[in-house]
Amino acid sequence: MLKTLLKKPLVALAAVASVLAMSTVPAQATDPLKVGFVYVGPVGDAGWSFAHNQARLALQAKFGDKIKTQFVESVPEGPDSARVFRDLAQQGDGLIFATSFGYMESVLRVAKDFPNIKFEHATGYKTAKNVGTYDARTYEGAYLAGVLAGGMTKTNVLGVVGSVPIPEVIRNIDSFTLGAQSVNPKITTKVVWVNKWFDPPKETEAATSLINQGADVLFQNTDSPAVLQTAAKMGKYGFGWDSNMSKFGGKSHLASATINWAPLYEMLTAEVLKGDWKPAQ
Repeated sequence: MLKTLLKKPLVALAAVASVLAMSTVPAQATDPLKVGFVYVGPVGDAGWSFAHNQARLALQAKFGDKIKTQFVESVPEGPDSARVFRDLAQQGDGLIFATSFGYMESVLRVAKDFPNIKFEHATGYKTAKNVGTYDARTYEGAYLAGVLAGGMTKTNVLGVVGSVPIPEVIRNIDSFTLGAQSVNPKITTKVVWVNKWFDPPKETEAATSLINQGADVLFQNTDSPAVLQTAAKMGKYGFGWDSNMSKFGGKSHLASATINWAPLYEMLTAEVLKGDWKPAQ
């Protein structure tokens, strides 16, 4: 009889002990969101990829241990870039920024195989359920640079070192020319294409060619400060592009058109963390 009376209290006590034991187990911390960045050029200390990496650093500082960022630099555009995006996806990145136009098809192909991962493609125009696009109004900075160039030239010939002839770059060159012609209708613009985003030797060669053709103010849509450095070396004027390049040009540096990607990256990352991210174009 005594055994029967004690059984129920012991069972109840065991249940209470079990609950207490469970309550002392620490809550599992949420794993940080892994955010990957793919750059077309080296990070370096100036230019397009540098500007994106500065934004990545700001993003990491803002969200702290809620996220973990990583980057891969100097990834050529084209089909082979898919290997890099696939590798980041397999590492568990939940958000991946593809920061160059030529990654578009690779991103779409890899995104199809990883539907739970969010991809953001810079300067692209194709989207999917898990692929958004983003861009900056770089043509505005190009127009203002043109206004300044139009007022500084003495030969009425401006030179532009073009990177890759895609609509975005052509738009920037057109804006630069229109800005210059708004203050000096006699302006003509000469363009030399290097067909790469980052190639300092080719950029230097193109800049030298433009100066030899009479250009006394140079503009660029390339990623290194080589054009500005060439202008300074040959006693002409030049501009920085995508980041502040004043330290490379001395008195030849007229201005730099800079881009701060950090606010956008912070907004998109916050959306993913909250679970309300949607692809935008």
